[in-house]
Amino acid sequence: MFELVFLSGPRAGAIIAVSGTQRAGRSPECEIEIPDPNVSRHHGQFVYDGVSLHLVDQDSSNGCFVNDQRIEDEPLNHGDTVRFGETRLRVQRRSRKTQTSDVGSRSSVFGFKDVDSDADLSQSLSLSMLKPVTGREQNADGLEQRLNAIMWVAEQLASIAKLDELYGPVLDTLFEVFPHAERSFLMLGNEYENLTPKAMRIRGKSDATLAANHNAVSSTLCRQALLRKDLIVYQEGANTDFDQGMSIVSLNIRSAMVVPLIVKEEVLGLLVVDTSDRSRSFTEQDMELAAAVCRQIAIALKNALLLEQMAEETKTRNNLMRFLPKPVVDQAVSGALDLRLGGSTCHGTIFYADVVGFTRMSEQMSPEAVIGMMNGFFNRMVPCIEAMGGAIDKFMGDCIMAFWGVPFSQEDSCIRAAAAGLNMQNGLVGLNSLRVQDGEPELGMGIGMDAGQVVAGNIGSEDRVEYTVLGNTVNTAQRIQSQANRNQVLLGTTAFKEGADSLFAVQMPPVQVKNKLEPVTTYSVRGVVLESEAVLHVPVLIGDVVCVISRRLSEGGFILIHPSDVDPDGQEMTLNLRELPPRSIGSAKVVERMSAQEVDGLLARTQIAIEDPSLGGLLSETTLVTDLSWDEMMRSTS
Repeated sequence: MFELVFLSGPRAGAIIAVSGTQRAGRSPECEIEIPDPNVSRHHGQFVYDGVSLHLVDQDSSNGCFVNDQRIEDEPLNHGDTVRFGETRLRVQRRSRKTQTSDVGSRSSVFGFKDVDSDADLSQSLSLSMLKPVTGREQNADGLEQRLNAIMWVAEQLASIAKLDELYGPVLDTLFEVFPHAERSFLMLGNEYENLTPKAMRIRGKSDATLAANHNAVSSTLCRQALLRKDLIVYQEGANTDFDQGMSIVSLNIRSAMVVPLIVKEEVLGLLVVDTSDRSRSFTEQDMELAAAVCRQIAIALKNALLLEQMAEETKTRNNLMRFLPKPVVDQAVSGALDLRLGGSTCHGTIFYADVVGFTRMSEQMSPEAVIGMMNGFFNRMVPCIEAMGGAIDKFMGDCIMAFWGVPFSQEDSCIRAAAAGLNMQNGLVGLNSLRVQDGEPELGMGIGMDAGQVVAGNIGSEDRVEYTVLGNTVNTAQRIQSQANRNQVLLGTTAFKEGADSLFAVQMPPVQVKNKLEPVTTYSVRGVVLESEAVLHVPVLIGDVVCVISRRLSEGGFILIHPSDVDPDGQEMTLNLRELPPRSIGSAKVVERMSAQEVDGLLARTQIAIEDPSLGGLLSETTLVTDLSWDEMMRSTS
């Protein structure tokens, strides 16, 4: 399954699951609405057939771009960047390559008889050397019959997606194409030793009577077809030495065809058809028709196998994700990560997010209400982490522990983690609007993180294993988080330095934390540059009403999240940060009223221009330093 993650524009951070065909454009009628003035009403169309995803331009004015290349119709892969106007989206796929699942165990539906002389009375047709038949080689009626048969087979099998539901129709199709065939068999496997019988048909016989009939096929012909990757045709000869005890003759078989099912050099299995009518033996023209038809059958089988593998992979992935972080599951399923006990040293970013005042709040609530509150909180916060490539390590009561760059390093892990933290703080603003409406208290969250070396791996006993990270960096990140106030995202010095070129922050005074000899310097991050835009979490006051600036757009405008009954147009705004004294940033001018976003809860979203686009120097190249003490910024538990 594919997802689209908005990287820029007013919907930045939103995740859209792709299912079937979905239009994308500025019009609210589109399944994927893109509020961008440079986007056409019906700009492009995402086409998903259950296996692959395509982007098709819908004659848009400014074009559709994939990885900055203009396209008309382009297949999309995991990690591709799509651009409509100034809005960018990243393509993500939740399922990745896994090992081929077992197609089943050998059954006793039918058996093999091994007689070498079967091959002596046969001829073969190379599938790789088969060329299209021209009018000179075949009359017009024969060519039309062949083309019609191929089209008919493709139509019959196109709508069947489940593997088990495909076997019977395949054999029924062969009976339609070859009316003189009396028996048909389907086996899966690429070597004789692992051929697995899947289905058989005897013309005029029901499935219930199959066991009572002759049901053997020649193992020699099957071996030869797999070995040569050729279509094999057995023809009864005039040889008087042909012993009636031989396998095919004992079944009263006068002619048989064995066809390998091959897709791009991959052998999927074999199809066998035979007849006891000497006057209707399979001809060279039948061989050519069988080769062409069975190509269509092989493609249908391959598609069904892929869908089955994807379903099995999804099931395995979902089971693993109950116990392991998603990026770790991706690496385990792909074989890049060993899930045995043990660990390795790597460089990563460790992240903690904690609900402020949780203990006092929970003491006044029933256990059921506490669980419901935290599940609602986690449902909002976890997607923010995963959308930025983070991995959830564990939930610890009211706290989320996550990491980036583990076990494989990421150069931008600090930037991604900081952006996730800001998106979480913005998401909490929307969640609180819903809680207030329901008469529930608002939640506050403090976030802390740091970067450095950690030991990552599977820890526990042979019976119970947990994938986690350990080390001084983990402890430091947790200590930094304990200092974070409501609405703050604090970074340690190492994490800040690694992402400094992309961060807007306020340097905090050194603070003594538990188990550290020296005071720790932290930075309160209020903005992260992602491509041409910046994710922000900057609380401001309009009068005495708290609003939040959540985004700086590429053209210099801002996105303001505010109560729907507050009109910001012409209103003076004041910074409302814990780490800085209040300061005016001038008045706002409404540029566009935006569509409501689910993440904003009951709040409105408006694009505005601000007199002071630096937001009081916060969005400048120089990092601001607070004049306030920690006592003045003491963590609120109200």
